[in-house]
Amino acid sequence: MARPKGLKQSLPSLLRFYNYVLPYIKQRKWLIVGAFVCLFGQTLLRLLEPWPLKYIIDRLASPEFNPDHDLQSLSSLPLSTYFAVLAGALVIIILCRALMTYTTTVLMALAGNHIIISLRSKVFNHIQGLSTIYHQQQRSGDLVVRIISDMGLMKEIAITAAVPLLGNSLIFVCIVGVMLWLNWQLALVSLCTLPLLWLVTLSKSKKIHKVARKNRQREGVMAATASESIHAIKSVQALTLEDRFSTIFGQANNKSLKEGVQGKRLAASLQRSVEILMAISTALVLWYGANLVIKGALSLGELLVFIYYLRRVFRPIRDFTKYTARLAKASAAGERVLDILEQQKDVQNHTEAKEAPPFSGHIQFNEIQFSYLDDQVANLDNLSLKIAKGQKVAIVGPSGSGKSTLLALLLRLHDPQRGEVTIDGVDIRDYTFESVRQQISVVMQETALFATSILNNIAIGQQEVSMEQVIDAAKQAEIHDFIISLPNGYDTPVGERGVTLSAGQRQRISIARAALRQAPILILDEPTTGLDPLTELHVSRALMKLAEQSTVLFVTHRMCFAAHCDHVIYMQQGKIVEQGTHNELLKLGGPYAAQFNSPEQQALGG
Repeated sequence: MARPKGLKQSLPSLLRFYNYVLPYIKQRKWLIVGAFVCLFGQTLLRLLEPWPLKYIIDRLASPEFNPDHDLQSLSSLPLSTYFAVLAGALVIIILCRALMTYTTTVLMALAGNHIIISLRSKVFNHIQGLSTIYHQQQRSGDLVVRIISDMGLMKEIAITAAVPLLGNSLIFVCIVGVMLWLNWQLALVSLCTLPLLWLVTLSKSKKIHKVARKNRQREGVMAATASESIHAIKSVQALTLEDRFSTIFGQANNKSLKEGVQGKRLAASLQRSVEILMAISTALVLWYGANLVIKGALSLGELLVFIYYLRRVFRPIRDFTKYTARLAKASAAGERVLDILEQQKDVQNHTEAKEAPPFSGHIQFNEIQFSYLDDQVANLDNLSLKIAKGQKVAIVGPSGSGKSTLLALLLRLHDPQRGEVTIDGVDIRDYTFESVRQQISVVMQETALFATSILNNIAIGQQEVSMEQVIDAAKQAEIHDFIISLPNGYDTPVGERGVTLSAGQRQRISIARAALRQAPILILDEPTTGLDPLTELHVSRALMKLAEQSTVLFVTHRMCFAAHCDHVIYMQQGKIVEQGTHNELLKLGGPYAAQFNSPEQQALGG
């Protein structure tokens, strides 16, 4: 793992993150402009705040009117009225400042929420477009943390840290300017501890950022562990793995606790350092300022203004220390989000890609060369294959021979490094991948059901389908009778990943989904694996009905299914080693015949 950066070095990451949100900032520019106008007004009012006190103190110190220290415009007023006007001015200034602060916070909250929500949608959509290889290399729980928690943290920081820091920075510059205008010698005395304070802040903030980054990574590990355990709860309980997962989660949790405490300790230490240095500066100002008052070079009210400004000029740095941990967390969270956004999609529509017309179902693989890792190991090696419209093709061979990879290229989940996949004579890369996939029905080994009703699971991805069409598809999949036997029928929820249904029921719902699509091309990838013989019979019968009107690619280890197909190809190490009809391959006596006659296949019924 790369060495964590300090806060200063993390600024480029925040700027990179800013580049991603810039288009969304432009959409809300008037909210942000309004917020900054109010922020500037708030700063001016903050500068005015001590002056009514200054004039009151100066008049109390010298009841006689002094044009050098008192307001000329109020010189004719009685003393009590003079004090009342100044006290009222102080109240008005504070009320106006409070209103400006409230407006700034609300406007920035509105802008920040809109921007982060839009960016979160972009991150989610980007994740969905990343390749299956990327997802296989990631832990799903950690990705969820990045979408929800890390993006939520960015939203919080934008409102609770970034805006106050901008405001305080503006106040810092303005106050230093006024202090130098009032008395430049006293201003230099009051600011003499700032270089030391800045060095301490940089040193501590670097350590805080290091701890914050580790803590975000630790939270990702915890989320991934919890996600794995919950999603595989049956296996966890059946294999008595509860203690193992609890140990892994507990170790990450304890380290997160330790790092959280360490981060708070560092932040507290930094704040105390600021307070000590501020006390030293205050003492110097009181000593030197008192001497100036005695000499008549400074009024008592001006010394009060200096003390007020001194506390305010240290406020941005003290707040910077308070927000350092938050900013460090934001930087770490931003880096994790950028890691996703900067991942290149393996499959993208080129600029001239168009919507695919209705396919007839003629498929051709021309000299395909493909490797998942772009290395010397080819998953498909110079493979060529023609499949006629309406043909049923079985793809068999040992595990790892490239069968599922072939299907992935047809679905355009990946693009080959060399060669082309065509449908009806046109390279599928000339079409948008969405329009290609919409004309291919898929029944996989692992059925993807979602936490919604059976009706929605069958109709998912389809536009404007009638109830009659859904029922017809369910009947074709031989699942209709089971569905209507349920208390809520088609409105019955299936639970996350279809956990309330058996494997055979899930598979038949998947077949009903494919039947409803009525696509010209049908992909079957080991759809009966793991089913008991009776369930397999029902599923196989439903598959045969589904395959009647389509061009079918059927990946299977069951040779009895291959025997019913029009054409069989046998693959090894990314190549087609033999192909033909079932009977032709048996007569050849090659690897297909050997596998068909193996004891394992005979035990499965051929």
